[in-house]
Amino acid sequence: MKSLGGIGSSRARSDATHDAVLVIPGIMGTRLVEAATGKVLWGMGKAAEYAGRWDLEGGMDALALSPAEREGEFGRVVPRGIIRTPSWAPLLGGVEPYDRLLKRLRNVVVHPDAIAEFGYDWRLPTEYNAQRLAQAVECHLAAWREHPQSRAARAFVPDGRPAGVVLIAHSMGGLVAAAASLIPGAMADVRAVLTLGSPFHGAVKAVQVLSEGRGLPGLPKENLRRLARTLPGIHDLLPSYRCLVVDDDVVALDAAAVESVGGDRELAQRSFDLHARLRTAVLPGHRIIQGTTQQTLQSLRISAGVAEFLSVGFSRHSDDTLVRHPGTGVPVMKDHKGDGTVFRYATSHGKVPTIAVAQQHTALPRTGSVIDIACGMLTGAAHDGSHLAGDELGLEVPDQVDVGVPFDILAQTRRHRNVTFTVEDPYAISPSRARMMGSSMARVRGQEDQWSARITLTSPGLYRVGASSGSDPVTRLVMAV
Repeated sequence: MKSLGGIGSSRARSDATHDAVLVIPGIMGTRLVEAATGKVLWGMGKAAEYAGRWDLEGGMDALALSPAEREGEFGRVVPRGIIRTPSWAPLLGGVEPYDRLLKRLRNVVVHPDAIAEFGYDWRLPTEYNAQRLAQAVECHLAAWREHPQSRAARAFVPDGRPAGVVLIAHSMGGLVAAAASLIPGAMADVRAVLTLGSPFHGAVKAVQVLSEGRGLPGLPKENLRRLARTLPGIHDLLPSYRCLVVDDDVVALDAAAVESVGGDRELAQRSFDLHARLRTAVLPGHRIIQGTTQQTLQSLRISAGVAEFLSVGFSRHSDDTLVRHPGTGVPVMKDHKGDGTVFRYATSHGKVPTIAVAQQHTALPRTGSVIDIACGMLTGAAHDGSHLAGDELGLEVPDQVDVGVPFDILAQTRRHRNVTFTVEDPYAISPSRARMMGSSMARVRGQEDQWSARITLTSPGLYRVGASSGSDPVTRLVMAV
């Protein structure tokens, strides 16, 4: 856990909370280093370094779990805070930094020391990281309650209650928080939890990561698959809902099916057991941000050890049984969309209220309207999600492109408004430079509800591609190699 210290004075009581805040990133959102040498294994300064490592035979194998780690002897790799620069991995796409969220949160607490980040080794089992999170919550809150600014602020709290903790968790971070809630007493001082795109029912994308490299050309994908097969963290993201199409039915995955496409049977079974336990988890004051409108994998078929991935799901009755065609009995397919990584309803958890935001998964924590909702939860301001990101806009962009080769960006909007495309350098310090890079993009109208643009990236590296129709842009990171 890293504190974000500062020397600012206590803020006015009307626009700040006296509670502590803990930000929990998603998978690959924490910098990892080798304990013995200090060598950075994940969280390098430039995405080009990742591209180079993925292209080397065994270039990322240092992240794979060793036999000792598999037996629970952890410590070879240690977390070193939330990532500060955009990162990239094949199939998984980009990982955006959390700095924009952290910066805004500092404006609604009585002192920057109220905010801390919980970095964790996302390779390891979710329940191990949940134990560490429970300890981090206790330690951060104890330190904050003794802070002079916390003591001073308490005098202005109407009911005089001591400071609590608000958890803001992205992606896998929500699973870690849910697992921590199963630990007796771990959530006793947690006032509220906001989860952003957390796959409480898993994601078909995890199956794709485990299977896609097998027998296919392209070293980066094969390297990722070989690495992912050793990681409990990746397996803990496996879909637990009925997503496997078998003949004229849709069933849940089992460990044998995961193994047949390249996963680890034991880790898969542990994952399914974990998700069964998480169904009973209760997070205090829980609110859910769910990404919508983006093309997202929702189901799959398996034939002879080869997985076929589908960007459609299935309609269900209120009792969760499948809707079937009256004549044929075949399940009725329906595209529920999602955030590009997690399908929309896989982020749901019991009867917890949800707020729909049209955005890509990795960009949720840096989206203005999402950050507004997070700040509203802290201060008590309205946070009903009425100002949605993306204005129901869907964005389709390749994960990886070749330098000098044109490719298409496609945006779909239900409101038939003009769409503006941008391409920017995600490492640019000056926002004006980022806008300058996007200003040369032409707007090209396609079908009545679609806009497209064809662009060519002339230099290798990571780019942030965006589309906007008047509100928060929907963005996606793209690697040019």
